[in-house]
Amino acid sequence: MTSTTPPAAMRREPLFPRRLFTEQAIFAVMIWAGYSLFVFVLTFAVSLFRPITVSGWDLAGQPAVWFAFAIGCYLGWSVLQLYVTHGGTRRGFLIRSVSFMLAYGLLLTLLFMVTYWPEAGLYALAGWPHQPDDDGLYTSLRDLPMLFLQWLLVFELWAIGGLFVSVAWYRGAVFGALSILFGLVVISVSSFTTREDIGPMGWVGRLLPGQTGPLPAAIAHVVMFVLLAALTWLIVRNISIRGKSVEPT
Repeated sequence: MTSTTPPAAMRREPLFPRRLFTEQAIFAVMIWAGYSLFVFVLTFAVSLFRPITVSGWDLAGQPAVWFAFAIGCYLGWSVLQLYVTHGGTRRGFLIRSVSFMLAYGLLLTLLFMVTYWPEAGLYALAGWPHQPDDDGLYTSLRDLPMLFLQWLLVFELWAIGGLFVSVAWYRGAVFGALSILFGLVVISVSSFTTREDIGPMGWVGRLLPGQTGPLPAAIAHVVMFVLLAALTWLIVRNISIRGKSVEPT
């Protein structure tokens, strides 16, 4: 009896990309170490010219979400092509990407939260108030549950958003342009439900209920995460892979 190699669609694909996660986790820790040091030095430099009234690290959260977005873009633009051309299925790619996002968003949240503690010590030594930059789900940096919830929701959403936008651009310019417009709506909803700031799309605020808080924010972000994952699948399921002809699976 001769053995045959099963086609890609029949091979079992791991649900979680452990090697990819390990590599990107190490990369995240390296970036986090450099970025946190930069923020601390920048805060000290600013203190030479004006009083420090809020947490510099809390302010640093706004640029930090773009890192999560960039990692999502890396998966959609580079890993997708490598994964499929090496025998993986598009469905397997999406499942592994979503599981990666969930774990990676949690890692980024923990790294971000841990940095508040040494910052609190530095602020105490300098006599500066250690307060959040803006009212969000948390009004104090000691409110760890709300601090964790807000940044977890935001990091997860921006990560899956990066995946969605990148595969849309990989598919074509029209899909990419539409993904940017939809992404602005998602950012506005996220900003409104966590910080009561409507963000870049002001008209979205008129469509949202006035009530904000942990539960509405969590529901909104989970719904948007699932929606972005579903839209990503609609784009990926029959996408043409560049550089090699591969039948859709």
